[in-house]
Amino acid sequence: MKKVLIITDEKKSSYNQCDSLLSYLKKKVKLETEYLRIERELIHNLPNLAIYIYLFVGSFFKKNKNKRADVIISCGRISAPYSLIYKKFNKECKVFHILDPYFLRNRFDKILIPSHDFQKFSNSSNVLEFLGTFVSKRKLLNKDPNNYEELKSSKNIIACLVGGDGKSSKFIIPEINNLVDKVNLINSKYLVVYCFSRRTSVITKKIISKRKKIDHFCYDYQDKDPYWFLINNSTHFIVTQDSVSMISDAAFTGRPVYVAKIKNIKKKLKKFTDNLEKKGVIKYFDGEIFSWKYEKINESKRIAKVLEKII
Repeated sequence: MKKVLIITDEKKSSYNQCDSLLSYLKKKVKLETEYLRIERELIHNLPNLAIYIYLFVGSFFKKNKNKRADVIISCGRISAPYSLIYKKFNKECKVFHILDPYFLRNRFDKILIPSHDFQKFSNSSNVLEFLGTFVSKRKLLNKDPNNYEELKSSKNIIACLVGGDGKSSKFIIPEINNLVDKVNLINSKYLVVYCFSRRTSVITKKIISKRKKIDHFCYDYQDKDPYWFLINNSTHFIVTQDSVSMISDAAFTGRPVYVAKIKNIKKKLKKFTDNLEKKGVIKYFDGEIFSWKYEKINESKRIAKVLEKII
């Protein structure tokens, strides 16, 4: 049996990506799993090389308590130095890092990079490209403790998943107004449910709550989070263009995914959705709702097959 160590930062998204990949690896390889979550400290404000040197020097003054592992899967910037430190004391260990480690890239056995960030890594032999984010069936079937009796009566739910302002994107008020106005024109046979993310601004929430049709539902994740209920039960999705993770979760279901365009968005995110449109996975939202079929995006399964051979 192989021992695998999962190293992540404090972000839930980092854990989810590792766990999704692990769920498919376990189907072919017997793995004993241990988790290490790196809590943010002052030292983590430094560049990764400085963090690595700090950890390396510190290892000489501590008893060797390094976790023994055959495989390390890590995700997130600050987890990368810890992965290489463990590898240094376990030379046969294979290290697979999700996203850019930002230092000593040639020392990782494989770096897993999303396609919209892949261009600067295209000449690297130890880099694997994947589309979107890693998703698994286990993740989508995550049990929600809340009951959504008010939604269960409808067989035609359209989930409108709204992201928010960040480093890569910014909503402007006319775009929010335009989105809600188009959604308001959707046939009444569909039940529209708005679901906000942690990045959704207060003004975006207020505009949607005030402008939406009275019979459309609107949830703030702080009060009640129907996200996984909607992923599992919606017949269609409308997702704002800023969120790679929400688009990936929706596309994993194989059900129709519409993307609401945003003008102020980084080129790499636009490239991601344009690529999905070319593959027939998503369509850009213009107010019309219909259905189509496409091949489900399951990058966790595809990449796991490659990693199995290395393990």
